Amino acid sequence: MNIIEIQNKIISEKIKLKNKSKNHLSNFKNIEKYIKKEVELIKRFENSIIPEIEFKNILIENERTINEKVLKRGCVIIRNVFGEKKMKDLNKNLDQYVLENNYFEDQKKKIGIDKYFSELKSGKPQIFGLYWSKAQSEIRHSQEMEKVKKWLNNLWNYKYKDKSVFDPNKELVYADRVRRREPGDDTLGLSPHCDAGSIERWTDNAYQKIYNDIFSDNFENYNPFDAKYRDETIEFESPAVAHVFRTFQGWTALTEQGPNDGTLQLIPIAKGMAYVLTRALLDDVPENELCGSKAGKALSINEKYHSLLLKGLISIPKMYPGDTIWWHPDVVHAVEEKHLGKTFSNVVYVGATPYCKKNINYIKKQSKKFIEGKSPPDFAAEDYEVNYKGRTKINDLSELAKKQLGLIDWN
Repeated sequence: MNIIEIQNKIISEKIKLKNKSKNHLSNFKNIEKYIKKEVELIKRFENSIIPEIEFKNILIENERTINEKVLKRGCVIIRNVFGEKKMKDLNKNLDQYVLENNYFEDQKKKIGIDKYFSELKSGKPQIFGLYWSKAQSEIRHSQEMEKVKKWLNNLWNYKYKDKSVFDPNKELVYADRVRRREPGDDTLGLSPHCDAGSIERWTDNAYQKIYNDIFSDNFENYNPFDAKYRDETIEFESPAVAHVFRTFQGWTALTEQGPNDGTLQLIPIAKGMAYVLTRALLDDVPENELCGSKAGKALSINEKYHSLLLKGLISIPKMYPGDTIWWHPDVVHAVEEKHLGKTFSNVVYVGATPYCKKNINYIKKQSKKFIEGKSPPDFAAEDYEVNYKGRTKINDLSELAKKQLGLIDWN
């Protein structure tokens, strides 16, 4: 669709969404009231609001309390998934991979190809377009990560009637990038946003079904962890727009990092998307706009329209090598503007991508890129690694890894 067609689509869909409510303004006010209370809680308990659990405890049956917290907050820190020495070794391995293959020289030649974050205030952070290093592969395909993602997937309601939206115990791997943020960097943050669709959240038929309770005066019963229709969404084609269903986005810390180290920020409200969706229907938003969000870009969360919600934005606690952080695909996140620390702030992005038709379709395309050493289909075709020494190849993979990459079938 061209710009005019998209704007006309926004106008017509906003009318339809308003009509789902008896009074869309009253509906928004109800949601706004909820968000105000949640923001107050975040401010009062900022240091402990994000749930945490030790990796060794995730499969203990009496952990109902942590499950309830995760469902409420839409995020969780899982500590000590990997040992510190292993992470230090992998971080060193990644450094060597970057330097020995002259990544920085390659990057200079391809600046401007990746435009996904171009609409966000802070521009592009120090995220490297690398996907197939040994360090990334070892983390993604590890037994530890498989256990983590099974636990995360099973927090969702994935069955309804006689259908399963996904298999929580079969995990596919979505190849993503790495962040290597230099100490002292004060220019390359990332403004608050959401991935996995921007204007689609209002205009796509499946997304409208997902959020039907929000638009239909039934916010109290809306469950962000209901997987129904989540595997049916259709995204606009654009580099770095995720065409998979992730139960959680996440990353693994390669280095120690905390607040003021250029780290991740979250608004830990699982139902926070309801505020963003209904805010766009108010009269102060132009009829052909959605609070600044644009097709093919990250979903914009900004001061002009979302100042209340942004009061709940907090930096995550100190993370140590081997710790992981996970957040729901509808949870607003950002990266701190400044890295005031003295060492690199490094992470490997790893999401939870369960076995379902939508994800299988993507993984089959991704597997071809893996074999060629090219950038995955969801990302700008920078293709740095085609001739890189030390990149992961098919002979380096375990049987589990081959299943996760769609190279052999699951039994």
